[in-house]
Amino acid sequence: MAETRQEPVLQLERVIKKYAVSGKELTAVNSVSLTVQQGETVAIVGESGCGKSTLVRMVTGIEPVTEGSIRVLGKELSSPEKQLSRQEWQELRRRMQLVLQNPSGAISPRMRIDRFLREPFINWRLCEKEQISSRIEELLHRVELDENVLHKFPHQLSGGELQRIVIARALAVSPSLLVCDEPTSALDVSIQAQVIALLERLRREQGMTILFVSHDIALMGKFADQIVVMYLGNIVEKLPASQLKNAVHPYTKALINAIFQPGKENVSVLEGDPPSPLDRPTGCPFYGRCPVSCPDCAVTSPELREYGQDHFVSCFLTK
Repeated sequence: MAETRQEPVLQLERVIKKYAVSGKELTAVNSVSLTVQQGETVAIVGESGCGKSTLVRMVTGIEPVTEGSIRVLGKELSSPEKQLSRQEWQELRRRMQLVLQNPSGAISPRMRIDRFLREPFINWRLCEKEQISSRIEELLHRVELDENVLHKFPHQLSGGELQRIVIARALAVSPSLLVCDEPTSALDVSIQAQVIALLERLRREQGMTILFVSHDIALMGKFADQIVVMYLGNIVEKLPASQLKNAVHPYTKALINAIFQPGKENVSVLEGDPPSPLDRPTGCPFYGRCPVSCPDCAVTSPELREYGQDHFVSCFLTK
């Protein structure tokens, strides 16, 4: 009997997002294709303005797709012919949870933590009312927090504690896909490591799929299964995180070389700024900052091509 291949949790095919700005057309995401399988952690990395967060907003349905296809948990989000019903959207949003960069923005400053964690159980009718308290205790245990936080207000907790509370609320509905938009960037380095370790443990325990947006390629190299590098709305390299040392695109290598490590002699910072998406250059989007560009780069944008097993690169150097 032939083996049945499981449908990807997330599939993007040539997704484009454009905005009209001051009479011009701004391309924030440019023909992005990506597949995320069940139980996988995929990290999208790049500098600010590369299109990472715009991609997340389309995946979660906050922003509509201009062109292309996004399929999440078996539901097509981008088809104008078949709009999802309200009930379908509700179910999809339960199965797909979003954790943002600033946890304090997700909690009303006048709301105690207990009430914040109770809401999903009440709104989704996940259990009987008399069971909610015990379910909340279980959540706190899973994110390694004590019950004494329940009667506190957000301002009485640290940034790391607040982010754990937000993660706990997301876990209340047992999501299949957890979308994290730079949830550790506002935290101290030691707290970042704790939150990442927590997410990794929860993923193993629940079989969750995680889409993680970050500017920290070093952190993602230790956490993710797959690294997706974006520049000016384009994917320039995709590779297994375990093979990050074998990255070949000049931009990916520049991000890696900018990582500070004790004992490392040379830390190089990529010079210049990305061009404006309102005035996209012809040719390769990285051409103006690339230290190894060739004449073809100024004229033609290289396609994302297979370079090795599960390794794809958009660069003429890999021909």
